[in-house]
Amino acid sequence: MTRSIRWLVFIGMLGAAAFILMATIQIPILPSAPYLRYDPSDVIGLIAAIIAGPVAGVAVVALKDGLYLLFRARSIFGPLANFIAVATFVGVSGWMLRGKRLTLSSLVAACAAGGLARVLVMIPANFAILNLQFGMPPARVSDLLLPVIIPFNVMASVINTVLTAMIALTIRRRGLMLPESSVSR
Repeated sequence: MTRSIRWLVFIGMLGAAAFILMATIQIPILPSAPYLRYDPSDVIGLIAAIIAGPVAGVAVVALKDGLYLLFRARSIFGPLANFIAVATFVGVSGWMLRGKRLTLSSLVAACAAGGLARVLVMIPANFAILNLQFGMPPARVSDLLLPVIIPFNVMASVINTVLTAMIALTIRRRGLMLPESSVSR
């Protein structure tokens, strides 16, 4: 199998797995905003970024959100917001890990950078998305930043970091990570 076919199969399998997680597990993590739900599909994108680089991680996220848009979403805005948030987190985290040995400290540092990027990107993104989706004025979005938008993105990033650390470091310890040459970066 050629490298490009292997890469496509890898992205497809992980994207489908992430879609299944997103479609089946959604947990409200903020009592003040039960409409914002965490799903563990972000972890699959982050694992793809660890194994095959940030482009692969973002491709998994794009496939997952595309499938969710086609089969489960009521509008484009939820999957769009999810893609912006998760692609930022996964892309930055994967980029920070590129070429580094996977350790708990390197993963936490990379995910901290990815989480910070996610929070910073989602502030202006929410102004645009919430206005387009609900006609929400900027003053109302500003009122949601500190009690809802920022905490949700921080909590999602922390949960993703913990779950990814548990999974990726266990896989690595058992020698199951793909060698660098098996999937293109």
